[in-house]
Amino acid sequence: MFKPANRSNLYETILEQLLLAVKEGKWRPGEKIPGELALAKDFQVSRNCIREALKALTLFRILESKPGQGTFISGDALRQIANNELVRHIREKASLIELAEVRIVLESNIIEMVVERATDEDLKELKKVVEEEARLGPGLTEETLRARAKFHETMAALSGNSIMLRLLNSIKAELDAQRNRYLSMPEERWQIMMNEHEKILEFIMKRDAGKAKEALYDHLVKGMETVLSS
Repeated sequence: MFKPANRSNLYETILEQLLLAVKEGKWRPGEKIPGELALAKDFQVSRNCIREALKALTLFRILESKPGQGTFISGDALRQIANNELVRHIREKASLIELAEVRIVLESNIIEMVVERATDEDLKELKKVVEEEARLGPGLTEETLRARAKFHETMAALSGNSIMLRLLNSIKAELDAQRNRYLSMPEERWQIMMNEHEKILEFIMKRDAGKAKEALYDHLVKGMETVLSS
Protein backbone atom coordinates (compact mmCIF):
# COMPACT_ATOMS: atom_id res chain seq x y z
CA MET A 1 0.00 0.00 0.00
CA PHE A 2 2.82 2.40 0.86
CA LYS A 3 6.12 3.18 -0.85
CA PRO A 4 9.37 3.09 1.15
CA ALA A 5 10.04 6.55 2.57
CA ASN A 6 12.61 8.73 0.88
CA ARG A 7 15.57 8.90 3.26
CA SER A 8 16.18 12.61 2.61
CA ASN A 9 12.79 13.64 3.97
CA LEU A 10 11.37 10.68 5.90
CA TYR A 11 8.93 12.67 7.98
CA GLU A 12 7.31 14.54 5.08
CA THR A 13 7.13 11.42 2.90
CA ILE A 14 5.34 9.43 5.59
CA LEU A 15 2.92 12.23 6.40
CA GLU A 16 2.03 12.79 2.75
CA GLN A 17 1.30 9.10 2.14
CA LEU A 18 -0.73 8.70 5.31
CA LEU A 19 -2.81 11.77 4.45
CA LEU A 20 -3.30 10.52 0.89
CA ALA A 21 -4.59 7.19 2.20
CA VAL A 22 -7.31 9.05 4.12
CA LYS A 23 -8.16 11.45 1.27
CA GLU A 24 -8.49 8.62 -1.24
CA GLY A 25 -10.70 6.58 1.08
CA LYS A 26 -8.21 3.76 1.64
CA TRP A 27 -8.68 4.51 5.31
CA ARG A 28 -12.13 5.78 6.29
CA PRO A 29 -13.26 7.84 9.29
CA GLY A 30 -13.66 5.57 12.29
CA GLU A 31 -11.38 2.88 10.85
CA LYS A 32 -8.49 1.48 12.89
CA ILE A 33 -5.10 1.91 11.23
CA PRO A 34 -2.21 -0.60 11.35
CA GLY A 35 0.12 -0.46 14.34
CA GLU A 36 3.52 1.23 14.43
CA LEU A 37 5.39 -2.01 13.72
CA ALA A 38 3.36 -2.80 10.60
CA LEU A 39 3.68 0.76 9.27
CA ALA A 40 7.39 0.83 9.99
CA LYS A 41 7.77 -2.34 7.92
CA ASP A 42 5.72 -0.87 5.03
CA PHE A 43 7.72 2.36 4.97
CA GLN A 44 11.00 0.62 5.81
CA VAL A 45 11.76 3.07 8.59
CA SER A 46 12.11 2.90 12.38
CA ARG A 47 9.09 2.74 14.69
CA ASN A 48 10.23 6.04 16.21
CA CYS A 49 9.87 7.76 12.83
CA ILE A 50 6.35 6.37 12.45
CA ARG A 51 5.50 7.36 16.00
CA GLU A 52 6.44 11.00 15.35
CA ALA A 53 4.31 11.11 12.19
CA LEU A 54 1.32 9.64 14.03
CA LYS A 55 1.75 12.15 16.85
CA ALA A 56 1.59 14.99 14.32
CA LEU A 57 -1.59 13.62 12.74
CA THR A 58 -3.12 13.20 16.19
CA LEU A 59 -2.22 16.79 17.06
CA PHE A 60 -4.07 17.94 13.94
CA ARG A 61 -7.06 15.77 14.95
CA ILE A 62 -6.79 13.55 11.89
CA LEU A 63 -6.06 10.53 14.07
CA GLU A 64 -7.31 9.68 17.53
CA SER A 65 -5.78 7.24 19.95
CA LYS A 66 -8.04 5.02 22.04
CA PRO A 67 -6.24 3.48 25.02
CA GLY A 68 -6.21 -0.29 24.82
CA GLN A 69 -7.76 -0.30 21.34
CA GLY A 70 -5.31 1.38 18.99
CA THR A 71 -5.24 4.39 16.68
CA PHE A 72 -8.22 5.35 14.53
CA ILE A 73 -9.06 7.81 11.76
CA SER A 74 -11.04 10.59 13.46
CA GLY A 75 -14.65 11.17 12.50
CA ASP A 76 -13.90 14.58 11.00
CA ALA A 77 -10.50 13.69 9.51
CA LEU A 78 -11.42 14.86 6.00
CA ARG A 79 -12.56 18.25 7.29
CA GLN A 80 -9.36 18.65 9.32
CA ILE A 81 -7.26 17.78 6.28
CA ALA A 82 -9.14 20.36 4.19
CA ASN A 83 -8.64 23.02 6.88
CA ASN A 84 -4.91 22.31 7.10
CA GLU A 85 -4.53 22.38 3.32
CA LEU A 86 -6.28 25.76 3.25
CA VAL A 87 -3.87 27.14 5.83
CA ARG A 88 -0.90 25.75 3.87
CA HIS A 89 -2.20 27.27 0.63
CA ILE A 90 -2.62 30.63 2.34
CA ARG A 91 0.90 30.46 3.74
CA GLU A 92 2.63 29.33 0.57
CA LYS A 93 0.65 30.57 -2.42
CA ALA A 94 -1.92 33.23 -1.69
CA SER A 95 -0.96 36.77 -2.62
CA LEU A 96 -1.60 39.74 -0.37
CA ILE A 97 -4.32 41.04 -2.67
CA GLU A 98 -6.11 37.66 -2.63
CA LEU A 99 -6.03 37.66 1.16
CA ALA A 100 -7.33 41.22 1.28
CA GLU A 101 -10.21 40.31 -1.05
CA VAL A 102 -11.19 37.39 1.19
CA ARG A 103 -10.97 39.64 4.23
CA ILE A 104 -13.26 42.21 2.64
CA VAL A 105 -15.89 39.56 1.92
CA LEU A 106 -15.68 38.13 5.45
CA GLU A 107 -15.69 41.41 7.33
CA SER A 108 -18.51 42.88 5.24
CA ASN A 109 -20.70 40.03 6.46
CA ILE A 110 -19.32 40.18 9.99
CA ILE A 111 -20.24 43.84 10.39
CA GLU A 112 -23.84 43.16 9.38
CA MET A 113 -24.03 40.47 12.05
CA VAL A 114 -22.58 42.82 14.65
CA VAL A 115 -25.19 45.48 13.87
CA GLU A 116 -28.00 42.95 14.09
CA ARG A 117 -26.82 40.83 17.02
CA ALA A 118 -24.47 42.75 19.30
CA THR A 119 -25.93 43.95 22.59
CA ASP A 120 -25.44 47.47 23.91
CA GLU A 121 -22.84 46.06 26.31
CA ASP A 122 -21.03 44.46 23.37
CA LEU A 123 -20.88 47.79 21.58
CA LYS A 124 -19.47 49.45 24.69
CA GLU A 125 -16.64 46.91 24.50
CA LEU A 126 -16.00 47.81 20.86
CA LYS A 127 -16.06 51.50 21.75
CA LYS A 128 -13.37 50.94 24.40
CA VAL A 129 -11.17 49.34 21.75
CA VAL A 130 -11.49 52.40 19.50
CA GLU A 131 -10.85 54.76 22.43
CA GLU A 132 -7.68 52.84 23.35
CA GLU A 133 -6.53 53.07 19.73
CA ALA A 134 -7.07 56.84 19.78
CA ARG A 135 -5.23 57.15 23.09
CA LEU A 136 -2.11 55.58 21.58
CA GLY A 137 -2.05 58.20 18.84
CA PRO A 138 -0.93 57.95 15.21
CA GLY A 139 2.66 56.81 15.78
CA LEU A 140 3.56 53.72 13.73
CA THR A 141 4.60 51.10 16.28
CA GLU A 142 3.91 47.42 16.96
CA GLU A 143 1.58 48.55 19.75
CA THR A 144 -0.55 50.73 17.49
CA LEU A 145 -0.66 47.98 14.88
CA ARG A 146 -1.98 45.54 17.48
CA ALA A 147 -4.55 48.10 18.63
CA ARG A 148 -5.77 48.55 15.06
CA ALA A 149 -6.03 44.79 14.56
CA LYS A 150 -7.97 44.42 17.81
CA PHE A 151 -10.83 46.49 16.38
CA HIS A 152 -11.37 43.97 13.58
CA GLU A 153 -10.83 40.98 15.87
CA THR A 154 -13.38 42.30 18.37
CA MET A 155 -15.97 42.78 15.63
CA ALA A 156 -15.48 39.18 14.53
CA ALA A 157 -15.88 37.96 18.11
CA LEU A 158 -19.09 40.00 18.52
CA SER A 159 -20.62 38.64 15.31
CA GLY A 160 -21.96 35.63 17.16
CA ASN A 161 -20.77 33.33 14.36
CA SER A 162 -17.90 31.05 15.35
CA ILE A 163 -17.30 29.95 11.75
CA MET A 164 -16.79 33.54 10.59
CA LEU A 165 -14.32 34.01 13.43
CA ARG A 166 -12.43 30.86 12.48
CA LEU A 167 -12.31 31.84 8.81
CA LEU A 168 -10.94 35.26 9.67
CA ASN A 169 -8.37 33.72 12.01
CA SER A 170 -7.30 31.33 9.23
CA ILE A 171 -5.92 34.26 7.21
CA LYS A 172 -4.89 36.42 10.17
CA ALA A 173 -1.46 34.85 10.60
CA GLU A 174 -0.49 35.55 6.99
CA LEU A 175 -1.88 39.09 7.15
CA ASP A 176 0.16 39.65 10.32
CA ALA A 177 3.24 38.53 8.41
CA GLN A 178 2.72 41.55 6.14
CA ARG A 179 2.77 43.87 9.16
CA ASN A 180 6.09 45.48 8.13
CA ARG A 181 4.31 46.97 5.11
CA TYR A 182 2.04 48.93 7.42
CA LEU A 183 5.05 50.31 9.25
CA SER A 184 6.15 51.99 6.02
CA MET A 185 2.74 53.59 5.51
CA PRO A 186 2.68 57.44 5.54
CA GLU A 187 1.69 58.67 8.99
CA GLU A 188 -1.08 60.88 7.56
CA ARG A 189 -2.73 57.77 6.07
CA TRP A 190 -2.40 55.97 9.40
CA GLN A 191 -4.25 58.79 11.13
CA ILE A 192 -7.00 58.64 8.50
CA MET A 193 -7.39 54.90 9.05
CA MET A 194 -7.77 55.44 12.78
CA ASN A 195 -10.47 58.03 12.14
CA GLU A 196 -12.20 55.53 9.84
CA HIS A 197 -12.53 53.12 12.75
CA GLU A 198 -14.36 55.82 14.67
CA LYS A 199 -16.69 56.41 11.72
CA ILE A 200 -17.41 52.69 11.35
CA LEU A 201 -18.15 52.47 15.07
CA GLU A 202 -20.51 55.45 14.80
CA PHE A 203 -22.63 53.69 12.16
CA ILE A 204 -22.59 50.45 14.16
CA MET A 205 -23.77 52.29 17.28
CA LYS A 206 -26.62 53.75 15.22
CA ARG A 207 -27.47 50.21 14.01
CA ASP A 208 -27.10 51.38 10.41
CA ALA A 209 -25.85 48.20 8.72
CA GLY A 210 -25.77 49.72 5.22
CA LYS A 211 -23.57 52.69 6.08
CA ALA A 212 -21.42 50.64 8.46
CA LYS A 213 -20.74 48.08 5.74
CA GLU A 214 -19.99 50.79 3.17
CA ALA A 215 -17.59 52.56 5.55
CA LEU A 216 -15.83 49.29 6.35
CA TYR A 217 -15.51 48.39 2.67
CA ASP A 218 -13.94 51.77 1.84
CA HIS A 219 -11.63 51.45 4.85
CA LEU A 220 -10.33 48.01 3.86
CA VAL A 221 -9.99 48.82 0.15
CA LYS A 222 -8.08 52.06 0.80
CA GLY A 223 -5.86 50.30 3.31
CA MET A 224 -5.09 47.56 0.80
CA GLU A 225 -4.31 50.08 -1.94
CA THR A 226 -2.00 52.02 0.37
CA VAL A 227 -0.11 48.93 1.47
CA LEU A 228 0.29 47.62 -2.08
CA SER A 229 1.66 50.94 -3.26
CA SER A 230 4.15 51.23 -0.42
